[in-house]
Amino acid sequence: MRPRVRVSLAVATVVVLGCGPVSQVEPPAPKPVPKVLVIGVDGVRTDRVLTTRATYLRALMSEGLYATGELDLAPGVKSLSGPAWSTILTGVNPEKHGVRDNTFVGRQYTRYPDFLTRLERMRPDLDTLAVTLWRTFFDTGLLHQVDWHATLRPGVDYAEHLKDEMIIRRMTDLIARHQADVVFLHLVNPDKVAHKHGPLGPEYVTALDTMDLGIGRLVDAVRRRPTYPDEKWSVIVVTDHGHRDEGGHGGLSPEELQIFLLAAGPGIRHERRHEAKLVDVAPTVFAQLGMRIPADFEGVPLGGELPGK
Repeated sequence: MRPRVRVSLAVATVVVLGCGPVSQVEPPAPKPVPKVLVIGVDGVRTDRVLTTRATYLRALMSEGLYATGELDLAPGVKSLSGPAWSTILTGVNPEKHGVRDNTFVGRQYTRYPDFLTRLERMRPDLDTLAVTLWRTFFDTGLLHQVDWHATLRPGVDYAEHLKDEMIIRRMTDLIARHQADVVFLHLVNPDKVAHKHGPLGPEYVTALDTMDLGIGRLVDAVRRRPTYPDEKWSVIVVTDHGHRDEGGHGGLSPEELQIFLLAAGPGIRHERRHEAKLVDVAPTVFAQLGMRIPADFEGVPLGGELPGK
């Protein structure tokens, strides 16, 4: 038995020596980190958007999915910001989240929290940011568990046309300085202008152009991040309702019910749809992060693969 063992070892040695120098195997490159920017624009009437330059919105449309549609409101639910943003952020309809108007009476955010809060509970390592000048988001608990949030200081008399500018400045600064995995920003100037002047005049066109420039600045802030080459960002833009021709909303006219969703990012193909639903925003965020979508969400992700529910 011993001679056979010695021969075997000798052969093995010859084989190893005959292989020459062993080449080093490079470790695989790290996968890009998925991140999501959600931009909420209040009171943007869909049929008016593309009558303006909309330079940055059109660029996002050329890259991704653009869906238009109408709010599908249950009896007693008004075409107001309270119910709409509750649907956008919680991923469920008013029958579940309980908000039917801007009083927020009956809200069920403990049972159906916003998607930022859900992400924080599932992945505390994620860096979540939220900026809005509507303090009601935070006061009612609609935005609850967020790493960093901001709004305008109470009691400070900001000029109306500068409020969104202050919000954009704050968010671009946060995007530059933070890990910023999931970002939510809410702009309101188009809605304010439509209430005062209606959505058909030059004032509204100016408000939409200013909004578009703001979106461009936010996307540019993302692309200027030093870590951007190692990241894969998705951008979602959504509005909550439209306006009557004379300005105002809350009813059931087609002009008040207008909504749109725009999503661009990895796995989201370029297409146009006509069945936009506000409940699709939250599951799209989860899908773009590659995370399991909560079973109680009532929407579906816009493009990309569907992580198991």
